[in-house]
Parts: sequence; structure tokens; C-alpha cells
Amino acid sequence: MILTAGAAGAISAHVFAPDARVAANSPTTRPVAVSASGELALEAAVQRTAPSVVEVTTDVGQGSGVIVEPQGLIITNAHVVGSAKRVEVTNSSGASMSAEVLVSDGDQDLAVLRPAGTPGPGVTIVDDSAGPPNIGSSVFAIGSPFGLQNTVTAGVVSAYRGEQGRPLIQFDAPVNPGNSGGGLFDLEGRLVGIPTSIRTPNGGNVGLAFAVPSSRVRAILAQVS
Repeated sequence: MILTAGAAGAISAHVFAPDARVAANSPTTRPVAVSASGELALEAAVQRTAPSVVEVTTDVGQGSGVIVEPQGLIITNAHVVGSAKRVEVTNSSGASMSAEVLVSDGDQDLAVLRPAGTPGPGVTIVDDSAGPPNIGSSVFAIGSPFGLQNTVTAGVVSAYRGEQGRPLIQFDAPVNPGNSGGGLFDLEGRLVGIPTSIRTPNGGNVGLAFAVPSSRVRAILAQVS
């Protein structure tokens, strides 16, 4: 089940479903102290990352997006923006602005937006060149399920899957329509992936969620850098 609220589509047992450019030195999140284990407490990580998650609205539906540093661009899902060339984003403080769709890749289900201002601080994308987060490691999701902005859920990395020629992170933090395009983060507040879909036999969340990994996020950002 694709996670865009308001988007049309049948549920099946297995579905995956000229503005000013933001300056390169746009504000980013401030450095934070980490514990001896290198991880932040969940509460601290949420406080750090939440201002970087926005709601994305189009004429046909609603989803979420994440501001990334250093460009101040926004990552979301291709299915969230659809065929739109411009969308509206609303930050965690409730301020709204338009954003231009720079690129949209339906195969990876990723899109890059350039906001007409600075909606908030950006997050760091985890460097998974040495390997992705371990199965069982803690993660949390922030998004706007059913339009309920700034909703946080937590869980673990459950597995790694390959579907339709692309890698996916399976995780069990509850996500629902509207979470699409939001962030999946580790406890250091780094972006691990972009939630894209759930597998469900009944249309509800059963703890089987999937995210596009950070390696694919970096790749699509490189197209517009």
C-alpha cells in the first residue's frame, strides 16, 4: 500500500506501491552531544530531526518530505508529487511555502523539491558506504499520517529486501498513508531512508513497512547538485 493520504488506488496483499534557490549555506541542524555508545536518546534525536520534516500537499493528495543539508532541498516520494510541477510544503511550525519539483524518479519512488524559501534546518544523510544499519538497530519515523503532522513512531530495522529492482529497508515502526516521503532516522538523528509503502492484508498497519535507503537518496540528490 502506497502511503500517500488521499491518493487513489486499490489495496492488495502486496503493494509498493522561478523561485529563489536556497543558498548552499542555508541553516542546518546544530551539532549535538552523543553518548559514549555514539547514539542519542530517542527523545533527543526526535527533537533534533523533527524541524526538518515537512508536510507536502498537492492537488490530489498529501504526504511528507525531509529537508537535507547542505543544499536545503527536500526529499520526498515520487508518488507523493505525482505529475505536479509545484507543490506546497508546510514546516513543523505551520508556515507554508511553494516548492518546485526538480526531479522525480518513479522507479526509485523518490523526488527532489526546491522550496521558495528556507522551511527549516536540514538533516544529515547517513553514510551507508560501509554497510547499512544493522538488522535490529533502532529507528524512528516522522511524517504526517492522515494529515497529522509531526507524528513520531519508533521501531527497528527488520530486514533488507529487493523489490522491482531496487533495495528496500524493512522496518516495523507504524506508518500509514501520509507518512510517504517523510523520514526514517537512526538514534543519531541521521536520515536512514524514506518510507514509501507498507504490506498489509487489510489496509491497516501490521508492522511491515518499507523505506528507500539513503544510498538511493544520495544518488538522486547528485542529479541536482
